[in-house]
Amino acid sequence: MPRHGETIGQTPDWLPHERPMMPGSPSTPDFPLPFRIVHGLISLLIGVTGSLGTALISVNLPAIQGSLGLTPTQGAWLTTIYIMTNISMNLLLVKYRQQFGIRRFTLVFLSLYTVAAFAHLFLDNYPMALALRAISGVGAAALSALAMFYMLQAFPASFRMGALVLGVGVSQLGAPLARVISTGLLDAAYWHGLYALEACLAAACLAAVLLFRLPHGVRIHVFEKTDVLTFALLGGGLGLVVAVLGLGRIVWWFEAPWLGWCLAAAVVMIAVASLVEHGRVHPLIDTRWVATGAFLRFCLNIALVRLILSEQSVGAAGLMNALGLAAEQQRLLYGVVLLATIAGVVVSATTLNQKTLAPQFLGSILLIAVGAFLDARATVLTAPVNLYLSQALLAFAAAMFLGPAFMFGIGQLLTRGLGSIITFSVMFGVAQNLGGLFGASLLGTLQTVRAQHHAVYLAEHLTGSDPAVAATLQAYGGAYAATQGDPAFRAADGVALLTQQLIQQANILAFNDVFRVIGIIAVAQFFYAALLFVLLAVRMKRQGGQAPAPPSPPTSSKPASEPA
Repeated sequence: MPRHGETIGQTPDWLPHERPMMPGSPSTPDFPLPFRIVHGLISLLIGVTGSLGTALISVNLPAIQGSLGLTPTQGAWLTTIYIMTNISMNLLLVKYRQQFGIRRFTLVFLSLYTVAAFAHLFLDNYPMALALRAISGVGAAALSALAMFYMLQAFPASFRMGALVLGVGVSQLGAPLARVISTGLLDAAYWHGLYALEACLAAACLAAVLLFRLPHGVRIHVFEKTDVLTFALLGGGLGLVVAVLGLGRIVWWFEAPWLGWCLAAAVVMIAVASLVEHGRVHPLIDTRWVATGAFLRFCLNIALVRLILSEQSVGAAGLMNALGLAAEQQRLLYGVVLLATIAGVVVSATTLNQKTLAPQFLGSILLIAVGAFLDARATVLTAPVNLYLSQALLAFAAAMFLGPAFMFGIGQLLTRGLGSIITFSVMFGVAQNLGGLFGASLLGTLQTVRAQHHAVYLAEHLTGSDPAVAATLQAYGGAYAATQGDPAFRAADGVALLTQQLIQQANILAFNDVFRVIGIIAVAQFFYAALLFVLLAVRMKRQGGQAPAPPSPPTSSKPASEPA
């Protein structure tokens, strides 16, 4: 029986700059310029495809719910189950690449994603839609790694750090792009147009990787029987946490007992998985590293940034819905967001180094705070044009934050040892996904509670004995005079119209409260992260070393299979 970490097959005699970063990643030979350009375009295609598929579903969920006759709870499961399978797959994807090779990894998972995307076009009942979204989550989990690997082939070794940032950053483009193009797709082919685009992009990705395959890397034996138990426990536990966060606001937290049972089961499963992993010689998750203060602070900062970035998906998008703005009226706004996202990725990739890591990380948090406080001034007269600046700042910050966060984590990984690559991959994804889900749940719940509070407060000041209120009701009722002859019905219509405006005003005030909370959290995290960077710099100075900033990726092809 092969030993864990034993090399599979022959290892080519690579030049130092051509060697894979680690087992499971491709080598980086010297391609001519046309090939580099093609690999960069393939990376962009794969990155956009992986993020655009789920974004199209979440952005257009009301239309999909209506076409399938779904309740809000059933609709929420379509996006939640995608994340449930997506968040768990990183437990196996890294080992799959390491043992079976990058080419087989590419073809298997991209083919799976493509088949699921095309099946969406023909199977339009709810159970199949749910199953296909789960399969899509599995396939899409591999696309972010593929985008990064193809981007690495597009640049020379001297720009490898920037290539990593670009490869990770292209997945940010899907969400704003989905809002820009969704209206046209729905008008052309209703919800089938969304699935058709996702399927065509997946097929284009599959054709591209078949024509331009990634170079071979190093393969090693890594799978063990205990991996199945860990995957079942940890993957199942994380999936249940996702289900609670994704559905809690819809079914309401204290009204659905199954939320509590799921959360309790998740705690038990994750705890048992941690005990199993703690005693293994070659664990999937390096529990000793995860339990360190530095790693926990790293995950906390990522989760907090993802939480406050929910200002875009929950805050700004919810505000525009409350204002009654149609998707067509928001297209230009999200075009600005898309351009700002591209600018953030490019700026981060071209300027990120050891000296700029901390300023980029802190600067992104500060920009989020500024954007949130700008949005906190919304009124019923607010239009998309009034959000251009704030949303551009948030989009730029979101794109710029990802690079330094990823590279700081890579720096910690290299000091720990490449045997913990799965731990880093899983925890980085978990921190981002759970941070975003928790942010959406927390901020959505806060908005609901504050809207009820403001509605009650405003209603207390609207009494029929108030001359101004009576005059307003009479004016509103008069608007229906041409179509409603009964004075009693006209008065009821006037009351209904005033109630609608009261609810709208209460929602706008609640969103302003949400924006202020986001701004306060961002300011607090800015000072917290700044303190951590200062303490780290002081400690490194005393030790006569340097802070663990983004070091150059390793060039040795020797497998690092032993956890440090």
